[in-house]
Amino acid sequence: MSDGLFAAFDIGLVFALAFGVGIWQLIVVRRSIRRDRDRKPD
Repeated sequence: MSDGLFAAFDIGLVFALAFGVGIWQLIVVRRSIRRDRDRKPD
């Protein structure tokens, strides 16, 4: 594997990991907000 390809793969892997964590956090926060909203109906 060439150095450029390996660097691109490495950067892509880091970005994919960060993106996945961000999506997961968004889902968790939305779920907790919905749970709180269902718990206390104003």
